[in-house]
Amino acid sequence: MSNEPSTGSSTRVRQVEAISSGTVVDHIPAAATLKVAELLAGSTDQVFVGMNLRSSRVGRKGVVKIAGRELDQRTLSCLALIAPGATVSIIRDYEVSQKVQIPLPDRFEGVAKCANPNCITTHEHWTTRFAVVAASPLMVRCVYCERSFAASDLSLL
Repeated sequence: MSNEPSTGSSTRVRQVEAISSGTVVDHIPAAATLKVAELLAGSTDQVFVGMNLRSSRVGRKGVVKIAGRELDQRTLSCLALIAPGATVSIIRDYEVSQKVQIPLPDRFEGVAKCANPNCITTHEHWTTRFAVVAASPLMVRCVYCERSFAASDLSLL
C-alpha cells in the first residue's frame, strides 16, 4: 500500500494551509511559482507557497496564498504576464467569496521592461506599453520598437 495521500475524486487532500482572509493564486505554471511569490510578498506579508503540486488541469502547478490582502489591478496585470491562465480566489472568513481566471488584457502598460536594448523606453523616461499578439503561449509586442517577445523574456518593473 502506498504512503501517498489519496487523490481520487471523492477524497480531497489539502496540500497548503487555509487562510482566513486574503488572496489565493492557483494553477500557476510550476516554473513561475517563485516569481509570483516574489511579486506578491511584501516585507511583512504572510505568504504560503506550494510548488509542484498535483493538478488534473495542468499536471504540476504552484499555489501562492497571501493572508490579509486583496490584489490591485496593477498586480493582476503583472500576474497575467508571468502566470497566464492562473486563477485568483478572494478569501473571506475561510470561504472563497470570488474566484476568477486572471484576465488577459489587450495591452500591458508600465509593468515590464522592454527586452530590446535599443528601445526608447530603456534610454528615456517612457511608460512601457506592450500589445498582446498571441494568448497561448503569451506573446507581446512593444508599441515603441515594434519587436515581439515571449512574456517569459520580459522582466517586471
